[in-house]
Amino acid sequence: MKNKISIVISVFNEEEGIYSFGNNLMQALREMHDTNFELIWVNDGSTDKSHQLIQKIIDNYKSNNLSHFSIEFSRNFGHESAMIAGIDNATGDAIICMDADGQHPAIEIPKMISSFLDGNDYVLMKRTKRNDNGIVKRVLSSMFYKMINALSEIKFQQNSSDYFLISKNIASILKTSYREKNRFLRGFIQSLGFYSTSISFIAPEREYGTSHYSYKNLFRLALSAIFTFSFKPLRISIYFSILFILVTIIIAFYSLFQYIYGNNPPSGYTTIILFMSFSFASLFFVLSILLLYLEKMIEETQQRPLYIIKRKKLHI
Repeated sequence: MKNKISIVISVFNEEEGIYSFGNNLMQALREMHDTNFELIWVNDGSTDKSHQLIQKIIDNYKSNNLSHFSIEFSRNFGHESAMIAGIDNATGDAIICMDADGQHPAIEIPKMISSFLDGNDYVLMKRTKRNDNGIVKRVLSSMFYKMINALSEIKFQQNSSDYFLISKNIASILKTSYREKNRFLRGFIQSLGFYSTSISFIAPEREYGTSHYSYKNLFRLALSAIFTFSFKPLRISIYFSILFILVTIIIAFYSLFQYIYGNNPPSGYTTIILFMSFSFASLFFVLSILLLYLEKMIEETQQRPLYIIKRKKLHI
């Protein structure tokens, strides 16, 4: 019996390059006659002609071992929501998530499937190099993984990407659990355990369009990952508060000692200004951490949907 592999393709305003991506994907799948493929196209609220081009690809590429399933969101819900919507609707023995921007090379898919057939429940794709990344993004990426690994009890593989394969077992867990509004899907997968492996790849430079991930979006993703997997920032704020209390006591005793026994009592104005500046800086630091956790808690209690599907269709 043939294995069935679902491929979830996240699309957001990729009209310039999606047809080229489709050609490359079909070329990679063409030689795998012993596998059935289910392509799940998730249109994440695109405002360009991506929807029409997805339909064109579906019409042009049909075969006995290939089926298409299209999902269109009512608006843009974000990349993480697109991936989880595809996983929710996938029916394969394994599921591959990838982007339609051309930076997740389809040529790696046979290797991913081979690793799955060897008994691995998830296969992480690790970027050894990204041709369009400048030094700033490389440094920030390295800092992010060092920070989250220092704060979290789970140790994440550096340079892991949103290009990965998961088994049906892991998909069933993600369909019922890990439904937080603040998601770091590649982190959820790595935290589950199971048998796993990783494959290195070079992310090619974007041939069409521009990246939709700004520094602001990357910063939000980093915060979401850190505050989803770690409570250490809360503990750090407690330690910081204790340190502030100790410094306050030391300053108080020093000032009192100088007032009683010193020949030159400390200047009241300087002492007050320094003390107030340090106090407010410490206070706002602690409040910022608390507010970030409070924001995440409020979002989770609102029970709003992860995504809203405007239409979905099985193309036979």
